[in-house]
Amino acid sequence: MREKLMQFASAYAAETDSMGTGGDELRSINHPLVFLFVGDRSAEALEQVYDLNRKKWNNSAGVVYLHIGTEDSAQEAAARDNVYSCRLGGSGGDKKTQRAEGYKQFYRDEAKLLELNVLLRQMNSRISEYGRLYASLQRVNIAVITRVDDPLNALVPELTVLMKSIFSESFRSVVVDLYGLLQEQQPGDDYAYAASLGVSFLRELDEVQRREFRYSAELQVTGDGIRLPVEHRDAALFDTVYMIGDKDERGLFAAGGMQRCYEIVCHLNLLKNRKAADEVDPRHGAYNHQQFKQNMMPPGEAGGIYASAGFAKVTRPNQAIALTVLYHLYRGMLQRMRDNAVIHPTELLELAELDPRKAEASVRAVAGERANPVDAMYGLLYENVPHHELRSMSLRQAEAALFGGNARAFFETNAVRVMEAALEARDGAGRLAQTLQRKAVDHPSYGCYCMYLWTSEQERGAETPSLIVMVREWRFEAERQLEDGKLDLEALYEERVEDQRYAKGSLLGFLSAKSQVKPLARGMLEQIYGLKYELLLLELTIRELRSYERKLEELHDRMKRYVQRLHDIEAALLDASRRSISETNDELGRNINEYYGHVVEVIAAETENRRGPQFYFDERWVGNVTVLLEQSDEALIDKLIVAAKREWFVHPLFHQPFEQELLARANVAVSYDNREVLTKEELYRDLYVTLESEAAIRLDVYNYTHKHRYEEKYFFGDFQSELIQYAYSVDHGSRTYKLGCIHEKKQSGVEKLNLMGGFRIADLMYYRNGRRYYDTYVRSGYEFHGRVLPEEPEAERREDGHDER
Repeated sequence: MREKLMQFASAYAAETDSMGTGGDELRSINHPLVFLFVGDRSAEALEQVYDLNRKKWNNSAGVVYLHIGTEDSAQEAAARDNVYSCRLGGSGGDKKTQRAEGYKQFYRDEAKLLELNVLLRQMNSRISEYGRLYASLQRVNIAVITRVDDPLNALVPELTVLMKSIFSESFRSVVVDLYGLLQEQQPGDDYAYAASLGVSFLRELDEVQRREFRYSAELQVTGDGIRLPVEHRDAALFDTVYMIGDKDERGLFAAGGMQRCYEIVCHLNLLKNRKAADEVDPRHGAYNHQQFKQNMMPPGEAGGIYASAGFAKVTRPNQAIALTVLYHLYRGMLQRMRDNAVIHPTELLELAELDPRKAEASVRAVAGERANPVDAMYGLLYENVPHHELRSMSLRQAEAALFGGNARAFFETNAVRVMEAALEARDGAGRLAQTLQRKAVDHPSYGCYCMYLWTSEQERGAETPSLIVMVREWRFEAERQLEDGKLDLEALYEERVEDQRYAKGSLLGFLSAKSQVKPLARGMLEQIYGLKYELLLLELTIRELRSYERKLEELHDRMKRYVQRLHDIEAALLDASRRSISETNDELGRNINEYYGHVVEVIAAETENRRGPQFYFDERWVGNVTVLLEQSDEALIDKLIVAAKREWFVHPLFHQPFEQELLARANVAVSYDNREVLTKEELYRDLYVTLESEAAIRLDVYNYTHKHRYEEKYFFGDFQSELIQYAYSVDHGSRTYKLGCIHEKKQSGVEKLNLMGGFRIADLMYYRNGRRYYDTYVRSGYEFHGRVLPEEPEAERREDGHDER
């Protein structure tokens, strides 16, 4: 169930995030885009970037992905649309030569090289199939993504030049960017080796980014075994290189590890390759990549100059909101079910077709279907006992003298057992259960919850009446009557025969003794067994009431299982809501439960006014809860989710501007005269500070050596929103960076992307700290490079603090 709830919340968040754009082109990329993920450690990046692009870009279906890994990679790249995979050699072997050997193996394995060539041409054709999704097919963008500490990135230059060569046959322009991912938080004991691998890649990267970089090799292979050269001449290999890590420029590690880096990769590709509207408002400060490159490049610099970025977002916590609304919607439905159980006892008895006389009436109906067994007893044979002797006896003695045990046996056989069997066959308890099933359990407004409460062990006078308590009280009353009847019977047995009117005899009795005994026997049977018959009817009534109780208890136990499941679902919804809220930023997640609990109440009240108090149980909403539970818990959740999407999330309260919703939520628990109420200006200030702080550049750069820093900052959101207008007014006229807005017609929040460029590899704290590990490993015989690198200029080595003299 938790997985289902998370899927619902994610789907709602994605739908809400795109709501308002109406499918416009502002979230589309202009030119075809290919992602190349190099190394086994980039597999996670592929999955995350793929999912982010699918959620964010309207034409993401046309994006093509390639993962280059090793044969003993942990697992193959995810089998998804447009994702290709190629395995180059193994990653095992001696750690000392692993990186260099992988590089050399690439050139020796002609079969793998042919496979890669074929795969790249298949990708090239695949891009053409999606041509209609793009505004232009003149240019293709390639985004190369790799972890800097992955051994396989030694092949990044070769893979890049080969891709450019093959794609240039179909596109006039091929633009390649590199995204180097740095994971500095290394909890294991392999940190020194990982840092050495990272420095190895950065050294090679600095080489390929020089303006005079050249490369030529026979990497194109045909099916006939013919090799063709690929070349790159007198230019940096990559248009722009972005270095992004899990530690920001303040030295803080990002919460969530590399997730923020993946979001930066997606937004940088959208920023650079975004399909812009025909008329761009100059106030927006549109992004111009050539200007950014020119401004971040120090005058006269011939070496590699790099960029980085930081990303933050303040968005309505839609996942937490969706789960919280679902919880309160469900809670409101349960409360309505409880409320429906509160009815007058008379109304409940009418619903159950029960009354205090029903069991007795059922018994007497059975009795009325057959002759009175006492009448049949008059024909019983009796002993010849003198009348005068009988008169001196008690009725008990007289019965024994006349009939022995025959009268009792006859009554037991012909009255008690016959009546018990007939009553059992009538199955009054079964009829009661059927009535309750039809009129209560199967009734959408009552259902299992009402039936559970109506059959629970409640005290008389409780708010909710209990059938089982009322039936039990009827049984107690009948049992009291039975005890009184039994006392009457015992008293009767002790009376003397001579005191009974039928024992007086007739005037002619002296003529025949039998003529006087016969009426005495008849009168005694009528008196004793007539009372016993009435007591039998009372016992059967009690038995019938007990069967009602047992049936109600069975029904209660069955309903209890349903109700327990309802409570378990409620607990699961509450847990999912709380977990999701706890994962939300404190500022953005405040008062979600209180505010949306109130929102659900407001909408429920409006719906009740239109549809009536039982609208929850209409098929348009949830319907019959018991029927859904008979299917599964998930069936009920599915119906609730459908109702929430169709009937609740369309309400205007769920479509307020982001800032308005957050302000209302922040003040939901504040009284009118409370001076602590949060104002708009305070809210915008807090959000602005949060965005700026969280969008800190995701790279730790050594300030002293970083002499040329150029910055640009972009908001993604509605330019007309009050928050962005507030952001434009801050430090207006004195800011030292370019500020722009990527206008998007959405109301779910604001994102911010900070760009910074102008630093060298030697300025990275990652490089400066890792260089000593690298030098030590090289001196210890480790071979990190497949090709010979030129010596570093002496001045650079001194500045970096790595002069070995």
